[in-house]
Amino acid sequence: MPDKEVLERLRKMIRELESRAAVFPSGQQPAHGFVSARGGPPPLPGPFCPAPPVPAAGGESVLPRAQASRRDPLPLSSAVTEGDGYSVMRTVYGEGAFPELYMPSAGSLEGFRALEPSLASLEGWVYLDIETTGLIGAGTIAFLVGLGRWTDEGFAVEQYLLTSRQGEEAMLDSLAGALMGKSVLVTYNGKAFDVPVLQSRYILAGMRCPFPLKAHLDFLSITKALGRRAPYGQSLKEAVRRFTGYTRESDIPGNMIPALYFIYEKEGDLSVLSPVLKHNFLDVVNMACLAYVFGEILTAGPASGDPEALSGAGKLHLRRGNLEMARRCLETAGSCAPEWRRMKGDAEASRLRLLAKVLRRQGDWERAIDALETLLSLGPAKDEDYLFLARCYELGRGDLDKAMEIVSSALERYAGGTGEVPESLLKRKRRLLKAISQRGRVREA
Repeated sequence: MPDKEVLERLRKMIRELESRAAVFPSGQQPAHGFVSARGGPPPLPGPFCPAPPVPAAGGESVLPRAQASRRDPLPLSSAVTEGDGYSVMRTVYGEGAFPELYMPSAGSLEGFRALEPSLASLEGWVYLDIETTGLIGAGTIAFLVGLGRWTDEGFAVEQYLLTSRQGEEAMLDSLAGALMGKSVLVTYNGKAFDVPVLQSRYILAGMRCPFPLKAHLDFLSITKALGRRAPYGQSLKEAVRRFTGYTRESDIPGNMIPALYFIYEKEGDLSVLSPVLKHNFLDVVNMACLAYVFGEILTAGPASGDPEALSGAGKLHLRRGNLEMARRCLETAGSCAPEWRRMKGDAEASRLRLLAKVLRRQGDWERAIDALETLLSLGPAKDEDYLFLARCYELGRGDLDKAMEIVSSALERYAGGTGEVPESLLKRKRRLLKAISQRGRVREA
């Protein structure tokens, strides 16, 4: 296919994307680019616009074409700085301008530290996302780097755009300066992609690399740990849809981004990059939104209302040995949505199983017994659940007879069946019979 035809097809795709976000009747489309999954736009107290201003060739900033077609509220402030072969676009938004765009609460630090023990505070966090000319190889260039951070003004997003490949070293040097003094890097799959790409560019340029920072939070790993619901994937856009309830509309597909940069290099038309700038900008903002939500979930805070995510957080804390935080998350998950427990029997059984394990490790045998008995009342349980409950009665209450009764109940499920009786149950029965016999002889003596 000739280059001219390829370019025309790409331009047609861009126009289609822009037309979806062009003009919407009042009340049908919120200006910020999010649509409520529950139907209808949310109330938003702060001003914002869907994308930052794009630097024009003459040094002045112009609005992206999709934005210029409608009257959107402006950010608190915006500015464009021209460098040697690169531009920096800076926009600032107030708290609440986007769904869940708030500083993580002070109490959320404890939850994040369970994932990254080196975290000292919620200060000095920088959110990073890059757009590249490819996915792998020494020729892959990060032509757009978005940085976000909380300032006294609000949430500031700085986008470093490479306008000429000869300006890469200057842009990397400016980027290193912006990262100076920052202690925590927040990315989405950045450990596998964003950071390695930038590290390779610094190495090839013979420059000192600012990575790694003191701590690195990769939100993809948190998303996976908090469980995956059937309707959602694990991309950043899907994570935002799940955890904030909003869907990004008219967003450019990631596989189109390299081609648009090549069009820009060929034609010098910066407006071609408008959807790319918006995509990168939203990625940075979305990570800041997730930071607030994740902080609430990881600490079972007042704004956490997702039982499945809370159960995932409890499992994560248990794996890290933070028993008290694990208990808090698992108990909150059980109390916040009774209807969810009825609908998600397997998920509720898993939560109770984890809670009993936490309580047992804490030495709270009575509450562990309560959790396991509730689990058995839900329906078919695993052999391990019966063994666990029997162990709690044996060690917690010293009730060998009740422990034997529970093991016998588990064995009765195999009566008359063709399946082989698990050796674990038979072994426990023999051991309990021996302990009961020895107890009897002690009493007789």
